[in-house]
Order: sequence, then C-alpha cells, then structure tokens
Amino acid sequence: MVITFCDDDWEAIELSVDWDKIGKDDFERIVETLLTRKWQGIATVTCPDGRGGDGGIDVEVRQGDRRRIHQLKYFPDGFSGDKKTTRHKQIRNSFERATKLSPPPSEWILVIPAKLTPGERTFVERLGGSDRPPVTILDRVGLDVLIAEFPDVYRYLRRDHLRPEVELYRLETETLTGSSKPLTRRILDLGAQADSTDLFWATDFSRVGDKVTYTVRPKDTDAHKKSPITVSFDGVFGPEHDDVRKKFEQSMNFGASGAIVLPPQIVNDMVIRGPQTIAGTPGNVTVRMEPLNDNPAVGESAELRFFGTDGTRRSAHEGRITYINHGSVGYSLKVSFYEHLDVELLAPINTGESGESRLSYNFHRIRPKDALAVLDLLDSLRSPGIFKVYIKDDFLASHQTNGEPTDPALEQELAEIYGIAHDLDVAQEFCNHFFAIPEEITPWERVNLRVARIIIDGHLTASPRITNWTAPLSGLDSPKLRTRLTESGPAHFRWKDFTLKLGSKELALGDVGVIHGSAKVANSEEALAALNAGTAKGFRIRFEPKEDRYFLIYLLGQGPELKDRMIAEWTLPGLTQPGTRTGNEKTNRT
Repeated sequence: MVITFCDDDWEAIELSVDWDKIGKDDFERIVETLLTRKWQGIATVTCPDGRGGDGGIDVEVRQGDRRRIHQLKYFPDGFSGDKKTTRHKQIRNSFERATKLSPPPSEWILVIPAKLTPGERTFVERLGGSDRPPVTILDRVGLDVLIAEFPDVYRYLRRDHLRPEVELYRLETETLTGSSKPLTRRILDLGAQADSTDLFWATDFSRVGDKVTYTVRPKDTDAHKKSPITVSFDGVFGPEHDDVRKKFEQSMNFGASGAIVLPPQIVNDMVIRGPQTIAGTPGNVTVRMEPLNDNPAVGESAELRFFGTDGTRRSAHEGRITYINHGSVGYSLKVSFYEHLDVELLAPINTGESGESRLSYNFHRIRPKDALAVLDLLDSLRSPGIFKVYIKDDFLASHQTNGEPTDPALEQELAEIYGIAHDLDVAQEFCNHFFAIPEEITPWERVNLRVARIIIDGHLTASPRITNWTAPLSGLDSPKLRTRLTESGPAHFRWKDFTLKLGSKELALGDVGVIHGSAKVANSEEALAALNAGTAKGFRIRFEPKEDRYFLIYLLGQGPELKDRMIAEWTLPGLTQPGTRTGNEKTNRT
C-alpha cells in the first residue's frame, strides 16, 4: 500500500503574470511553451522562427488532418481607440495570410493578453465565415487558466529572472541553480537519513507538485515479521463515492485488478504503526491500494468459447492472462485479447451467486483483422448464451450472458468501425499490404475505401474521383467523330495503376476500367473548331456523364464479364451517394 500525505499547512504560491508589463518576447515565449505543454502527446506543435517572416503562422498545432493556427498579438490594451485602425489591419492581414496556407487551417486562434470589449470580440469573430476557417479567441482569461494548469512552466521561465539575485548574494549553497548535481546529492543524503530511522525498513520518497509520497521498502525478506507495519482507518463512503465504493468492494470480494484511490474525505482516524518516518496519525491522507499480481498463471493462454441459447457454438477467442487473484467471495481473472481488449471476470466461489465482467477496449493503432476480432468478441459477450473459460485448454468455469442493453450511439460507432475494418481488411489482403487502421479517415477517404472493396468484390460502382475523363484527338476527321463530339453515348476508358490513398498510406489496386452508359463531350465546340482549323491533333476532349455526377469503375483482369457485373451502391451511413442507376443495368447494395 502506498500512502500519499498532503500537508494541510503547505503554503500555496500564487502565480500571476503581469501581462501588461511582461513584454512581447516573454509573452511569446510563455505562450509557445504553454501551448506545447497543452498539446504534448496529443498533437504536433511547431513554432516557426519569425525572423524571415512567419508566413501567417506563430504556433501551428497539427492533430491528424486538423491544422490549428495560433496568431500571437501582444496587445495588452486591446485594439480600440487610437490603436483601432492599425491593429485591426494587423489582425486582418494575419488572418488573410493564414487562409492562403495549403492546406488551409481548420481553426484560427487569436492569442491576445487582454480582456476584449464586445466590439473587439465581434470584429475578430466576424473574420470567419462559411467558406473560411472558424475563429477562436484565447484572451487574458484563457491564458490565466493555462498558467494555472501548468504552473511549473511559469516557475521555470521565472528562474532566469531570479538567477542574478542568487549569484549576487552568493546563495548557491542554499538555492538550487545550474546543473542537477546539487539536487541529486541532497536527495541522496535525505534518503540515507530516512533509511537510517529503522533497522528493517528503508523509506523511499518522491514529490509530485504539492504532494509527497513515502514508500517503505523491506531491507530483508523477513522485515514484515520482525517489524510489522499496520494501517487502520475508518472508511466513510458518501453518496458521491459510489464508484469508489464499488471498486473497493470488488477488490475485497474478488481481488479485482486495478488501483483503488480513497480520497481524504473517505479516510478517517488513520493510525500507522511501523517505521518512524511513516508512523503516526496523519490527517488529510489519500490511500492508494494496489493488489499483488504474482500468480504463476499470469502469461498463460486462456480461451473463451461462446455458445448460443440453443447450445450451438458461435465463436472462440484465445487471449493471454494478465491478472489472477481472489478475495473473500470469489476470484478475478483478467485476460487480454488482441492487445486491444481486456476482459476481467469476477466470479463467486458459490455457483448459485452471480458475478460480473468488466470490459475495456480501444481501437488505437489496431490492424483491421484484430479490430474485426475485437468487435466479434464484444458482440459475443453482449449476446444471450453462455461461454466457457479454459486455461491452457483445461476447463475452468462456465458463465452466462444475458444480452446487455445497448446504447444506440455506441452501436452506430461500432458499426462504423466494423465497416472500415472490413473494407480495409479486404483491400489489404488483395494488395498484400498491411498496416493499422489510420487514426483519422476523412469522408472522402471513407468513400474511396468502400469503392475499393466493391470493385475487389467484382462489382461496378461510382467513383467520386472521376467526374470527367480527357482523351487526345488523333487529328483525323470523320463524320463518326463529329457525331460523337456532339451526341452523348457510351464511354469506356482504362485507368492504369489505380491506387487507394489513406493518409500517408497508398494501396496499389492495379488497372481499372472507367465506363458510363451516356457520356457527353463537354468541350465539343472547341474540339469542332480545332477540326475545322486543322489543329485537332493532340487536342484533349473532356468527357462528362450526361446526367450522373461520376463515372463507374471496375477492376480489370478478374471477376465476371462486364455485362454480368452489378452496380453496387456505397451504402455508407451519413453519406448520400448521387444516383448511379442507368437504363436496365443491374443494381446491388453492398
């Protein structure tokens, strides 16, 4: 057990930035650092060197396809009054430069250390529009919130201002500056002193923010016998602690996995008996309880075999045991599947009592086949029936599933993930090119992924990538050619080396046929003029569907003959496909 002590007498240090006096350079330095910390591990933050012109970017935050541009303006007194014209122009020019970036920003944020008037705020917000990036304001209040979230940034930046005073008064022996060696030496000395307070237990400690954590460590294997440590306290759970209470009871009853954190409001009258450094009756204590996980079965294989209500076997999934333990009522068994789904079973020893299961899963950096397996396992766990648990192929227990109620929003999300995983799995198998599902897939990429799967399946479908097709004239004139230029008719072309792009990945599908039952020449008048002038050789005529928006495509070299192929619709939720049916052609929904 690790106990965290929060000293009630700790004096909070108020951090405040005088934005009016800090100056442009320190303002930009602090903001750049705060934004970097805010997005650390979530997005890529770039702060270009503005000496050669920043190109409309002070701070850029890239998160997948999203591109946020922050424009820093050190106008602590706003931009009204006699400064209105000049500063309005500066802000507008910065926004216009940002809109010309390629790709354009998905959001433009003005960072300004002032509290804006309603008129100033309206001016900035009106810069955006339906065909322009949305505009957001990060003003003095927002900056103060960021400072509160990352106070160490301000403390670190202020150290440069304190260093001259430290060196002036020769306080290096008392104040830490420069390298980390003096700090390391002091910590080691304190550790040695703490370890000397008990014959059988050493004391480790750490500081995170305003909290100090002590951890006792045995000096020999019999320390717990020679110098026992006991901790007692009264736990008082209020209605607001229902979640913590449930986890605590699961840990006591089944030995459930996971740390349990009891906040000071729950822990009353704590008494610690043991080494001098931790013994006592501390107040305002947070108790963190973590179960041991040293069972020899950890790491072994476990299999769940699912059966329907009629006894028919539906599926089976093998995983790896990551945790096993027991409590006063039963046992807990945690199994990891496909590195993306964890199932923890809390099972009572008495068969007449009911248990429960805990699920956690994610689809981060998952391959399509594994995503499909995770989705199938989730569906099996939520469907009525039973499943049997085997460890190393030895039967352990049976559990019943009653068919859990589903959340429509969650079902829709899982269905969309299934569609993406299924389509990408088919495309990867066909191309023999394997990678994880991208973190972000745009609607454009989603449609093209579905198009790829449809043509791999041997069907025809509309491709949003082909709204027109160009072909050169040979220069030879004929009545037939002139008729084709002026009248709609069937069109059939070949696209060599057709590819599917998903983010930075590219799948090579091979050659495809491009067809339409009724295509017109959009630039027929120019083509006829070139024929009349004798300059038609090399002139490119542009074919467009007469009524539909897109041409149809199909994969060459495999599948049925063209006349036997069916036109398949995309059928993607939330996306409306323009009509593709013409004449008596067959149709199919996929």
